[in-house]
Amino acid sequence: MEPHDLKLRHPVVHYYLGRPTVMAMDISHIWIGVFDSGAPDDYFVERYSDDDDAPINRFAAEQDETFYDHDWLEISFVDASESTDVRSFVDGHSYSEDYLDAVVEKAVGLGIERINVFVLADKNEFSSPRSVAGEKYRLEYLGEFKCNT
Repeated sequence: MEPHDLKLRHPVVHYYLGRPTVMAMDISHIWIGVFDSGAPDDYFVERYSDDDDAPINRFAAEQDETFYDHDWLEISFVDASESTDVRSFVDGHSYSEDYLDAVVEKAVGLGIERINVFVLADKNEFSSPRSVAGEKYRLEYLGEFKCNT
């Protein structure tokens, strides 16, 4: 199972003098979810316009934001038919060794067993993160998690 690479998975890595460097993220927001096939494409793809008040995508709009810096986000998904248990899906994401157990515990408490979407964002990118649901998706906001750097 490999997450789709639609310029949606943004590891928190930047290049300084030609060398990869991990950006420090002290506290992060985390969402997990289940999307129908194709739904993440429409939901997360950024579209820019001349209207500065228009959200860059549906994710931003539903988080009550018009813009976020995608360099401080990591989004991954697989087709709905490839959804897997929370631990397996989240493991391996940036800083996952710091929050994996807490995310799994929170998911179990919410009755979430299988997911196909994971979103990690720096705390400063979203002022009022929330859970959302639509006809083809459910994205559960789990809270803030410490990322030891």
